[in-house]
Amino acid sequence: GLMRTVRPGLSLTQHGYLFIGILVAMLLGSINYNNNAGFILVFLLGGMAVISLFHSYGNMKGLEIIPMYVQPVFLGQSVVLPLTVRPGREQASEGPQALQLGLEAGAPVPFSGKGVVSLKTPSLERGYQPLGDLVIESVYPFGLFRLRAVMPVNTRALVYPAPLPGALPGAAGGKQGQGEEKQADEGPDDFQGLKAYLPGNPMGRISWKTFSRGQGLFVKDFTAEAGRDILLDPELIREGDLEKRLAMVCQGVIDAEKLNLRYGLRLGALELSPSRGKTHFHACLKALALHRPRGRS
Repeated sequence: GLMRTVRPGLSLTQHGYLFIGILVAMLLGSINYNNNAGFILVFLLGGMAVISLFHSYGNMKGLEIIPMYVQPVFLGQSVVLPLTVRPGREQASEGPQALQLGLEAGAPVPFSGKGVVSLKTPSLERGYQPLGDLVIESVYPFGLFRLRAVMPVNTRALVYPAPLPGALPGAAGGKQGQGEEKQADEGPDDFQGLKAYLPGNPMGRISWKTFSRGQGLFVKDFTAEAGRDILLDPELIREGDLEKRLAMVCQGVIDAEKLNLRYGLRLGALELSPSRGKTHFHACLKALALHRPRGRS
């Protein structure tokens, strides 16, 4: 949804406190020695500070920030929140200057102008992870005043389990017990011909000879590969706790998709029928991310 920076909080920076302290000292000295030039300098610098405060508010007034889609990540990777920044109507066309944007758990990112800025925060656990609050700060133009706005981010990040490295279970020649072969097809894969390349097909199956001849992009088709279905189930794994078993199944899903195998997933009462492709791939990973066994919240 659309967020706006409304009434940012105002505070003095260290340079601001030092600046005011110097002005007070100059004012006392001017009074003590009845120095007109000192009075003029104090009021001139003080007036500049007051005027800069209006520029500070104008730099953030009406600022619009639109959160964009957050890509799912694996546990341990950084969650990336893209934000579209639009200047307010009263701001210059080049947009706000010298902003610092960041999530509470992430490092702030400097930003000026308008466009898209990406904020990062660490992934903490699988499932839906709230991103916390968005913090916007500015010390524009002289660094004397700090304006700070804090706004909640309603967008959540989907965090998949961290894959545990290892061979694909069952049909792919990995450890037994991690998956079931629903349809075994012994013997070597039989080459059937070429078929048109589709997004998501494994790179290792591409017929580069055909491509080099200028005949188009094709992939090699094998019958044994098409007739092999795998059902992945963490309950069949006899080692490790739930998180480790889910991590092993997550690796199995990744490997099966890379090999263009048909694979399904069983998580208690939930069962996804064997299939392949990006949609099925992310559906399996989402199911693993959101899996909660009975009796556990």
